[in-house]
Amino acid sequence: MFSLFVVAAYALVALAGAASLTFLRRRFRQRNLLKIPGPSNPSLFWEGHWHHIFNPYAYPFHEGLYKTYGKVARVYGFFGDIQLVISDPKACNNIFVKDQPIFEMTEAFLRYGSHFLSVPWTYTYIATNRGAQHRMQRKLLNPAFNIKHMRHMTPIFHRVTKQLRENLWSIVSNGPEEINVADWMGRLALELIGQAGLGYSFGIFEGRDDEYCRALKEWIPTSSSLAVSRNMFPYVDRIFHPKVLKFLGRTLPWPKLNHLIDLAETLNSTSRDIHEAKKRLLELGDDATVKQVGDGNDIISLLMRARLAEPEDIQLSEEELVAQMAVFLIAGTDTTSSALSRILQLLSLHPDVQDKLRKELKAAHEDNEELTHDQLVSLPFLEAVCRETLRLYAPVPGVMRTTRSDVVLPLSTPIRDVDGREVHEIFVPKNTNVFAQIYNLNRDPSIWGADAAEWKPERWLAPLPQSVADANIQGVYANTMTFIGGTRACIGFKFSQLEMKVVLSQIIPIFQFAPTEAEIVWRFGIISTPSVKGSVGTFHSKLPMIVSRV
Repeated sequence: MFSLFVVAAYALVALAGAASLTFLRRRFRQRNLLKIPGPSNPSLFWEGHWHHIFNPYAYPFHEGLYKTYGKVARVYGFFGDIQLVISDPKACNNIFVKDQPIFEMTEAFLRYGSHFLSVPWTYTYIATNRGAQHRMQRKLLNPAFNIKHMRHMTPIFHRVTKQLRENLWSIVSNGPEEINVADWMGRLALELIGQAGLGYSFGIFEGRDDEYCRALKEWIPTSSSLAVSRNMFPYVDRIFHPKVLKFLGRTLPWPKLNHLIDLAETLNSTSRDIHEAKKRLLELGDDATVKQVGDGNDIISLLMRARLAEPEDIQLSEEELVAQMAVFLIAGTDTTSSALSRILQLLSLHPDVQDKLRKELKAAHEDNEELTHDQLVSLPFLEAVCRETLRLYAPVPGVMRTTRSDVVLPLSTPIRDVDGREVHEIFVPKNTNVFAQIYNLNRDPSIWGADAAEWKPERWLAPLPQSVADANIQGVYANTMTFIGGTRACIGFKFSQLEMKVVLSQIIPIFQFAPTEAEIVWRFGIISTPSVKGSVGTFHSKLPMIVSRV
């Protein structure tokens, strides 16, 4: 017994020594980053600024960083690790486009995602793959999101949105009613991605209680509640075998982690069941395929057919396909519902804009009950409302990356270091975490003008300032980094845009949206979500609004 105690003690000392050496080696390599201005470390031996950066009410902290330190700030992570928060456009172009292979997903995200998003204990989904594997998957997935396929998606979007419209119409049949709009947008977005993405209906508007649906609704809120603690995964994942981790996750008295494991298992097992059912239909031929939900035009059906046509050495494996299903659903549901909820809130606060949009949509509907893809993308004010909302309020407020090698990061605007020297570029050592702050970049007054922080859809109806072109922001959408850029850009951003436009085209002409007296606070997280000020103990979205018939 004594010898075991001694061995354990030596092991702990060795572990502590190794950790100390790692800290000292990294601190030595990062010593030049100490010259970058930033706030002091609030907790040297634990989480640093992580709680300030990633807690649900972090927006004021990020705004304060920008106002105090400008477009580059030094912050601290776990165990005194030096990190950077960046909203400089040239630097962000390098992070997402020019030097993308160097700025990769963080180890915490990869290991956390492999346990709680992908097929258990593997790295098989597009969000976390690197290098050649990511490029191959991206190439195979791209056809599912091209314009031709979006045209096939439009009738599915209309069909699902009509179900929402009928439900809301019934609720307000006797006059205006207070409705949690965020909840309805979440239901709608989930059914949209279910039918258009998987060819699967959750039966949300028929009152069906679906376990898969509940797991999807719970994943982002539960994961967001673990935003700080999940950064310990790179450390514990190296020490314990995956089966040991799973056992610990289930047995530790940690309700949120226990629940997240249950959600991951539900997502993966049900995704497999759906995949097997679709595979059987595919084997029966085209007649069976077109009879499924989505008429066989859903993304997964398209990928399954394309997979069979590819050479075996570059085919997506069945595990990779199953992994994509949960990722598509989670990514496609919460971002779209967040964006739609934000648009409806802003329209309620600006009734003149709501009336102008309603007028444009009603005129477009004179000849067609359902607007086609081409008609929707040709409506200038609808486009302006979407662009301005996604510029000012990106659903994903920021993205963390880590450097896989030493790199020099150029700046469009020089900064002053702590010694007062002008800095035009920053040497960033290997294994440094960099938080690309999309929220502040998209509302930079030196790019968008003095009114950059104001919601003005009309700015998109006239030529943009020359400063926007000069900034040369290389995002895939509207001179912003909302959907980032380069090979890691959001693959489904056109899909999301079309969803939003179909929904707005169906509900704005017949419903009026007005604010309640509740004060709405948008929470910072993986995806920004609305809540009522003062509500505690829940990460579920709340956006009460008064809805009435026009």
